[in-house]
Amino acid sequence: MKSIVLFTALLSFVSVARATVTEKFSQTYPFTVDGVIRVDNVNGDIEITAWEKAEVRLEAEKRGKTDEDLKRMEIKIDVSPTCLAIKTEYPKKWSLFGNTNGSVHYKLMVPAGAKLDKIDTVNSDITVTGVRGSVNLDTVNGGIKATGLMADARLDSVNGSLSAEFVSLEKVEKVKLDSVNGRAEVILPKGASASISADSVNGRVSVDQAIKLGKTGQHKLSGEIGNGGPHIVLDTVNGSISVREK
Repeated sequence: MKSIVLFTALLSFVSVARATVTEKFSQTYPFTVDGVIRVDNVNGDIEITAWEKAEVRLEAEKRGKTDEDLKRMEIKIDVSPTCLAIKTEYPKKWSLFGNTNGSVHYKLMVPAGAKLDKIDTVNSDITVTGVRGSVNLDTVNGGIKATGLMADARLDSVNGSLSAEFVSLEKVEKVKLDSVNGRAEVILPKGASASISADSVNGRVSVDQAIKLGKTGQHKLSGEIGNGGPHIVLDTVNGSISVREK
């Protein structure tokens, strides 16, 4: 696997208001249609959109208070035709959970069949559109919205809401949404069949389709929609749960 470090010399500078400075980088890599994508970030949203090309388009924007802040942030990339791994590294002296000196915002265009093996960020939102491979999305202090899904999905958030919309359940075996201090929503294609398990410590649970109920309680329920099928599990603390048709 080829290792690449993006140095300041490779990036273009743009000044913005309030003494904020930015560096922008973009690159396209040849990629297999079912390759694996990993992103590890702190302070900066991640947007991933599918397209029908056998390549990945990466756009990254670093933001800092000063040019020196930008130099101290590194974007590390390991890339091969089957795997792309991106990681943001900050100086150790910066507090990752309270740092206000910098951020990196990522936008990726990926093959529709790509697998999002681990998309992980802090103090940021994650948006995924049209990815047909499995997805594993995790954020702290941010929300996650994934649409156009067609495979297994895991969404996890602390202090943020979750929304997963499926266009097909044909290849789905398991879906798991887990949120602390945020709602969790699954949107299913019309007429879908699935097995539902929902549990909220402090929140309402609603399913808008007819469901054959199993175990139920004040803030939990389980049962089958239609003929049953993929196992959909939703857990929240201080957040509502919703399962509905598109």
